[in-house]
Amino acid sequence: MKICFKCNVQKPLSDYYTHKQMADGHLGKCKDCTKNDSDIRGKELRKNPKWVEKEKIRAREKYFRLGYKDIHKPSKENKRITMDSFKLKYPEKIKAKSFLGKKIKAQLGNNLHHWSYNEEHYMDVIELCILEHNKLHRYIVYDQERMMYRRCDNNVLLDTKDAHIEFYNSLLLKK
Repeated sequence: MKICFKCNVQKPLSDYYTHKQMADGHLGKCKDCTKNDSDIRGKELRKNPKWVEKEKIRAREKYFRLGYKDIHKPSKENKRITMDSFKLKYPEKIKAKSFLGKKIKAQLGNNLHHWSYNEEHYMDVIELCILEHNKLHRYIVYDQERMMYRRCDNNVLLDTKDAHIEFYNSLLLKK
């Protein structure tokens, strides 16, 4: 047991970070106080534009120094295998996308979202900004049998474009 010099609460040694230079081998400030102080310092530093720029440069240098540049990038062969398996698993999605072709184009920075992959709905798409489109897909799951999406929270089928838009708008309100 040890008393934190910051909050003056006695806590077990497991609640303190190790520190070789301290007599008992642990820092004098508990983990909770250390994290709190670190958060406060980080918020203060983020207000300083010079520090932010310096931190960007440091992070960029670290990114290249540690060789992260291509580590998450799939090889051309792996990408081809992934795309081929997607085409086999979801032929209706590929067909709908190719049907659209150049007939409907999204504005720069937007994506077209098919609310249904039934043939009669191929041209009936919703244009969303890329970030909002990605967010929408976090809350829906594809029902391949019906070729439509379901809500993740209550498994309700979004079987009309209006239902899809209404659900999308409800997500925007949660921001």
